[in-house]
Amino acid sequence: MPFSQASLQALKNLQDHPRPIDNYEAKKRSAVLVTLLPNEQGELEVLLTVRSSTLRTNAGDSAFPGGKLDPEDVDLCATAKREAFEEVRLPPSASEVIATLSPVLSRHMQVVTPIVAYCPTMTTADLKTLYPNPGEVAAIFTAPLATFLSPSPSDYAHFDMQWAFSNHRVHRFERCGVSNHLLGEIDESATPQNPYAVGGDRRQEHMDRAATGWPVYGMTAGVLIEVARIAYQREPDFEIYAPGQVIDDLAMAQWYNQTHGLRASL
Repeated sequence: MPFSQASLQALKNLQDHPRPIDNYEAKKRSAVLVTLLPNEQGELEVLLTVRSSTLRTNAGDSAFPGGKLDPEDVDLCATAKREAFEEVRLPPSASEVIATLSPVLSRHMQVVTPIVAYCPTMTTADLKTLYPNPGEVAAIFTAPLATFLSPSPSDYAHFDMQWAFSNHRVHRFERCGVSNHLLGEIDESATPQNPYAVGGDRRQEHMDRAATGWPVYGMTAGVLIEVARIAYQREPDFEIYAPGQVIDDLAMAQWYNQTHGLRASL
């Protein structure tokens, strides 16, 4: 299925987006792969995962494939592609990088660079060709990119909080992945002593959750809003920022460098 004209323009808008200046002085860096592919109508959808419940951090959250920069990675693009292969078996050759966005901070103060790519030979129907790594991924799903600009009112919520040195708005999108998902392996060894395994009495719970979809929130939602803004060249149907929220990337990097950066850790 070819991309629609609107999707081709959206990809071009992303490709034309200027590479941001990276002012973060971080000892460790991370990257995520924001993978775009067309659905049956040629419209853009984004590939997301559900993190395994056995992971130590962000267990059960919806996320992009991604992780920390390894010594053998030539750059953060290589990191994002390697992680996507390790987590969902997306071949590095299947995606073409078209944009790098400004780094963002995770809730654990990891500096994360979003790498935007598209799959020229895959569609959302090819989800079944991927494979969720049982140790990391409970499910894979896709969601329309435009959803993160114009969600159904019943499937969107937000709350404001104090974070870092500023007010911060946390966005949450519900029921993502209902129409297109791939569940990970069912672990038949589940017992009351091993509550993280998915099997036994939890098999139906696993299936029920897939039927109602997964929430996308926090950093992942924020990145998707920004990708959609750039792609479609318009603002969302909701307010992005909390009152008084600092949105200057340079100011955020300066705060991080002073409180968590290389010199702050000496």
